[in-house]
Amino acid sequence: MAALQILSPRSAYVLVAHGSRDPRSQTSLHQLGQGVQQALQAVSSQPQWVKTATLEFGPVPLKQQICDWGQRLQQIDQLVILPLFLLPGTHVKVDIPDVVSTVRQFLPESMGIEVRSHLGSHPEIFRILQATMPTIDIDRWILLAHGSRYPGGNQPIEGLANQLNATPAYWSVPPSLRQAVTQLATQPGLRIGIKPYFLFTGSIINTISREVSQLKCDFKHIKLTFSSPLEPSAQLVHLIQDLITA
Repeated sequence: MAALQILSPRSAYVLVAHGSRDPRSQTSLHQLGQGVQQALQAVSSQPQWVKTATLEFGPVPLKQQICDWGQRLQQIDQLVILPLFLLPGTHVKVDIPDVVSTVRQFLPESMGIEVRSHLGSHPEIFRILQATMPTIDIDRWILLAHGSRYPGGNQPIEGLANQLNATPAYWSVPPSLRQAVTQLATQPGLRIGIKPYFLFTGSIINTISREVSQLKCDFKHIKLTFSSPLEPSAQLVHLIQDLITA
């Protein structure tokens, strides 16, 4: 008697970002989604379905974005949700799980739905940051994250900063960027690099850039360099692919 063939579940993937009104951020999210789909298609003979969605600032609420797409994909067995967030804050721990809990009742009973670990949980995110934080021409780095008030939400930043020999700072909670610069600016001529641990260029990066310009005026005895946030790249695509297919 012939052995039964065990088929792998057919999956579709939803990459959920925070969302922004800034078209540059929307374009970057779309590019990242395309990169992930191409990477998945390169290692599979079957069609791959990848959608990007946003928790905020989308044309419709996130639950409707997921429901509409899931209901159209009758040929799949499960939806895999990947939060494109760098910190395990309220959006990751509360908001997205609540949306998924609501969505379940509107999808076919045969379709599973699973939320994977958020992007910032991948241990190799350290390598991407390290590659963009050279020690040549920089004496000290500040790793600037958005910050979270969710209990334990900032612990990963403390760990990353320690790995990178950088000083942690946050945009929305203390210690602030100004506090971090003040702490380091004790030596004239010190070269300080500021790495924004954010996904994509957008309005918040513009705001931070203006703050850095003000800090340059206030701390003329040191040199401040503002780096770029994380943008779509082959390395970032690889991390996402790893998380959603694990």
